[in-house]
Amino acid sequence: MAEVVLIEANDALTHVALRGRLDVTGVEKVEHELAKQTVARRKPAIVDISAVDVLVSSGVGMLIKTARTMHSHGLIFGVVATGLGKETLERLKVDTIFPVVETYEQALRKLMLD
Repeated sequence: MAEVVLIEANDALTHVALRGRLDVTGVEKVEHELAKQTVARRKPAIVDISAVDVLVSSGVGMLIKTARTMHSHGLIFGVVATGLGKETLERLKVDTIFPVVETYEQALRKLMLD
Protein backbone atom coordinates (compact mmCIF):
# COMPACT_ATOMS: atom_id res chain seq x y z
CA MET A 1 0.00 0.00 0.00
CA ALA A 2 1.33 3.45 -0.92
CA GLU A 3 0.83 6.67 1.00
CA VAL A 4 1.81 10.33 1.00
CA VAL A 5 3.00 11.69 4.34
CA LEU A 6 3.23 15.44 4.82
CA ILE A 7 6.41 16.19 6.75
CA GLU A 8 6.54 19.97 6.51
CA ALA A 9 4.49 22.68 4.80
CA ASN A 10 5.46 26.29 5.37
CA ASP A 11 5.78 29.52 3.39
CA ALA A 12 9.11 28.45 1.92
CA LEU A 13 8.58 24.83 0.84
CA THR A 14 6.70 21.57 1.05
CA HIS A 15 8.36 18.35 2.20
CA VAL A 16 6.50 15.08 1.72
CA ALA A 17 7.45 11.42 1.85
CA LEU A 18 6.09 8.65 -0.31
CA ARG A 19 5.99 5.23 1.28
CA GLY A 20 5.10 1.76 0.13
CA ARG A 21 4.75 0.46 -3.40
CA LEU A 22 4.76 2.85 -6.35
CA ASP A 23 3.33 0.33 -8.75
CA VAL A 24 0.18 0.94 -10.82
CA THR A 25 -2.13 0.47 -7.82
CA GLY A 26 0.03 2.57 -5.53
CA VAL A 27 0.25 5.42 -8.04
CA GLU A 28 -3.53 5.42 -8.47
CA LYS A 29 -3.85 5.72 -4.70
CA VAL A 30 -1.37 8.59 -4.15
CA GLU A 31 -1.16 10.61 -7.37
CA HIS A 32 -3.93 13.06 -6.50
CA GLU A 33 -2.68 13.56 -2.93
CA LEU A 34 0.89 14.13 -4.16
CA ALA A 35 -0.34 16.83 -6.56
CA LYS A 36 -2.44 18.37 -3.79
CA GLN A 37 0.53 18.51 -1.40
CA THR A 38 3.03 19.79 -3.99
CA VAL A 39 1.65 21.47 -7.12
CA ALA A 40 -1.45 22.94 -5.48
CA ARG A 41 0.57 24.55 -2.67
CA ARG A 42 2.64 26.55 -5.19
CA LYS A 43 5.84 26.21 -3.15
CA PRO A 44 9.13 24.45 -3.96
CA ALA A 45 8.80 20.77 -3.04
CA ILE A 46 11.02 17.98 -1.77
CA VAL A 47 9.64 14.47 -2.15
CA ASP A 48 11.39 11.73 -0.20
CA ILE A 49 11.01 8.28 -1.77
CA SER A 50 13.55 6.54 0.50
CA ALA A 51 10.76 4.44 2.05
CA VAL A 52 9.36 3.30 -1.30
CA ASP A 53 9.63 -0.48 -1.56
CA VAL A 54 8.76 -0.84 -5.25
CA LEU A 55 9.31 1.78 -7.95
CA VAL A 56 8.06 0.87 -11.42
CA SER A 57 7.55 2.94 -14.55
CA SER A 58 4.17 4.30 -13.44
CA GLY A 59 5.78 5.60 -10.24
CA VAL A 60 8.63 7.20 -12.16
CA GLY A 61 6.07 8.68 -14.56
CA MET A 62 4.14 10.20 -11.66
CA LEU A 63 7.30 11.88 -10.36
CA ILE A 64 8.14 13.22 -13.83
CA LYS A 65 4.59 14.51 -14.33
CA THR A 66 4.67 16.24 -10.95
CA ALA A 67 8.07 17.79 -11.65
CA ARG A 68 7.03 19.05 -15.07
CA THR A 69 3.83 20.55 -13.69
CA MET A 70 5.81 22.22 -10.92
CA HIS A 71 8.34 23.56 -13.44
CA SER A 72 5.54 24.91 -15.66
CA HIS A 73 4.47 27.05 -12.67
CA GLY A 74 8.05 28.20 -12.05
CA LEU A 75 8.45 25.95 -9.02
CA ILE A 76 11.41 23.80 -8.01
CA PHE A 77 11.00 20.07 -7.37
CA GLY A 78 13.57 17.66 -5.95
CA VAL A 79 13.60 14.03 -4.86
CA VAL A 80 15.40 12.37 -1.97
CA ALA A 81 16.15 8.77 -2.85
CA THR A 82 18.53 6.07 -1.69
CA GLY A 83 19.41 2.57 -2.77
CA LEU A 84 17.41 1.03 -5.57
CA GLY A 85 15.14 4.08 -5.95
CA LYS A 86 18.11 6.36 -6.56
CA GLU A 87 19.73 3.84 -8.90
CA THR A 88 16.49 3.48 -10.86
CA LEU A 89 16.00 7.22 -11.29
CA GLU A 90 19.63 7.74 -12.31
CA ARG A 91 19.64 4.78 -14.69
CA LEU A 92 16.56 6.20 -16.41
CA LYS A 93 18.26 9.64 -16.54
CA VAL A 94 15.39 11.17 -14.58
CA ASP A 95 17.97 13.14 -12.64
CA THR A 96 18.24 15.34 -15.76
CA ILE A 97 14.61 16.42 -15.20
CA PHE A 98 14.81 17.05 -11.45
CA PRO A 99 17.54 16.73 -8.81
CA VAL A 100 17.87 13.35 -7.14
CA VAL A 101 19.88 13.45 -3.91
CA GLU A 102 20.37 11.19 -0.89
CA THR A 103 19.43 13.49 2.00
CA TYR A 104 16.97 16.23 2.87
CA GLU A 105 19.87 18.60 3.57
CA GLN A 106 21.31 17.98 0.09
CA ALA A 107 17.88 18.65 -1.40
CA LEU A 108 17.57 21.93 0.48
CA ARG A 109 20.99 23.05 -0.75
CA LYS A 110 20.20 22.02 -4.30
CA LEU A 111 16.82 23.76 -4.33
CA MET A 112 18.24 26.95 -2.87
CA LEU A 113 21.08 27.08 -5.41
CA ASP A 114 18.94 26.47 -8.50
